[in-house]
Amino acid sequence: MTTPPSRPTGPDYVRVGATVFPRWLPWLVAVLVVAGGGSTAVLLARAPDPGHGGQAAGPPSQSPAWSPGTQPPVPPAATETSTPQPPSPTPPPATHPAPEPTPPPPAADDPAEVVEEYYRDLANRDFDAAWELGGKYIAHTTFGNWVSGYDSTAALSLASAGTEGGGRVRVLIRALQTDGTLKTYGGTYTVSGGVIVSASVTEQ
Repeated sequence: MTTPPSRPTGPDYVRVGATVFPRWLPWLVAVLVVAGGGSTAVLLARAPDPGHGGQAAGPPSQSPAWSPGTQPPVPPAATETSTPQPPSPTPPPATHPAPEPTPPPPAADDPAEVVEEYYRDLANRDFDAAWELGGKYIAHTTFGNWVSGYDSTAALSLASAGTEGGGRVRVLIRALQTDGTLKTYGGTYTVSGGVIVSASVTEQ
């Protein structure tokens, strides 16, 4: 039977339990701790076994730790979160002022309004409109002769017009002549269907 070789002993080795370490090993651990700047170094070693050619086990692999003089690890950037904005207020609907009411046009069957419009046309020398509004029914002549009858009239105005009933309107007319004289006429007009159909007017 082969007897296993005995482990080395002597002043250069120290026994810890069943394991024999060289005496220089604790000093080496202390030097590594101091040189590491305060980081903890765990060194597990096994004394070489001359009989089996064993070698001391090296320290386990560790992740590198940050030490003074090196740049600290940069933490991951925080993810920016957008703050939801409140919805924009809806502008109030545009308001438009209500149009002012316009007075209704005079009724076609209002005798006084018809006579007043007739004299407005004469004063503005709109003989065509006045002819259609009744001049052709009361002139008893041609359109040309009827217009010529106003050649000596410089200005014409209706002083009053009042409805008497039955379509009859009593009027007072003032006519300024081209020679500067003022003539006054009075009488009645009869209106039917929105036009003047007869007249009884004389100079006063």
